[in-house]
Amino acid sequence: MGLNSILLAALVGLFIQNPQISLEKLQFKSLPFRTSKDKVIATFGKPKIVETSYECGFHATGQANGPYYQLAYDGFNYIGSDKEEFILEKVVFDLKGVIKLKYGGKELNGLITKTDFAKIFGDAVRRYLDEHPKDDLILLLSSDGEDGARFIFKGGKLFTFEYWSPC
Repeated sequence: MGLNSILLAALVGLFIQNPQISLEKLQFKSLPFRTSKDKVIATFGKPKIVETSYECGFHATGQANGPYYQLAYDGFNYIGSDKEEFILEKVVFDLKGVIKLKYGGKELNGLITKTDFAKIFGDAVRRYLDEHPKDDLILLLSSDGEDGARFIFKGGKLFTFEYWSPC
């Protein structure tokens, strides 16, 4: 096996072992991860409009489809612009499990433990958590692109979902 083949095999192995998520499988309330501004407002009512000033990432100031802004509600928000759809940017879960995010039919809420989380997202997440049991932030890279999702745990339970894009 040549050096190029060995490097390719190593990279493929790393890619397969990295925890991944399909962002398009996420659903909040009745809305998909990516949706129109009108549907967000029709579902949740009038939001607080928050201008953003991100230095980098897909929603950075100066991007061609900007300016970007948030549709902010109590405990969650969407981000987008008048030139493209809005995406679910952040959800803060409650301790009673009322606030729910669905992933392929499975519920994520504030009662979810890291063990539960690994059952939902599979062996790669379980292996990661076995190797890093004290990590309270888990980044799942998108299987559909260059972005992903950050899941933050607090007190052993799922606390926050955040959309992530690379700088």
